[in-house]
Amino acid sequence: ILVDISASWCPTCRRQKKILDELAVKPKFQDLMIFQVDYDSQRDVVQAFGAQRQSTLIAFKGASEVGRSVADTRADSIEAMLDRTI
Repeated sequence: ILVDISASWCPTCRRQKKILDELAVKPKFQDLMIFQVDYDSQRDVVQAFGAQRQSTLIAFKGASEVGRSVADTRADSIEAMLDRTI
């Protein structure tokens, strides 16, 4: 599971989305579920995850958080975080 906390006006979020779209089609991530959380309209959910800002990615393996990144736009490090979910 990946929780993607983003905002439509955020350029970093747009770069992350492009990377996530490319990674999501890889066979090893075929079972990855990505949940989008809108930073502006879903503030209660943002707070529940303890996110301080948009462009936050939170990776889970089952119920356990296995990775978190903020404003990361490097495909290799995002992929490495996703690897911990499988």
